[in-house]
Amino acid sequence: MNHLLKGIAILTHPIFLPFYSLIVYKPIIAKHNISTLTISAVWIAFMYISIPLLYFIYIRKIKLAFPSVDERKSIYRAYSLVNFGFALVSIFLMQEYITFFLAATFLHLLMLFFAFIELKVSWHSAVWSFLLGTGLMIHYNYQFSDFGYLFEIASITILVGVIRWKANAHTLLQLVMGLAIGFLASTPILFI
Repeated sequence: MNHLLKGIAILTHPIFLPFYSLIVYKPIIAKHNISTLTISAVWIAFMYISIPLLYFIYIRKIKLAFPSVDERKSIYRAYSLVNFGFALVSIFLMQEYITFFLAATFLHLLMLFFAFIELKVSWHSAVWSFLLGTGLMIHYNYQFSDFGYLFEIASITILVGVIRWKANAHTLLQLVMGLAIGFLASTPILFI
């Protein structure tokens, strides 16, 4: 059972945020050709996952399974910069993602703030709540009629919270704080 919980925690890890955003942005980015989507996927895999992981593991020597408060600060600071960089790159690749990555920058700055006041917040629940909030904001902005993807994201958000709680990775307060922070961070998408 422990291996199953760890496996799901890895599969739903926040470093895969841009890939999971495809669930939310699927109707919008369908207009792009396969080469743009491929370039974006390679760029994300390299700059959002590979480079930060190499930095965290080999340069900063962070134990990613159980980072300390200072290590969390380093992670959130790095992803704030990475997300802002992705917002700038999105100007040239996929403009629909500019507001997404600006909001993701805001999310990681909020997470950094809570790390500075030494409050542990569930990054997993914050990211999945962020995706749910993003889906709601996009649904409203573009007036989509299909709610299916929102139910998928809501189900995954609940599943992630339950798994993180059952694995004793977070308390209920840390999970609820993550949910609130994630949803709050997605609200700029409604206005930008």
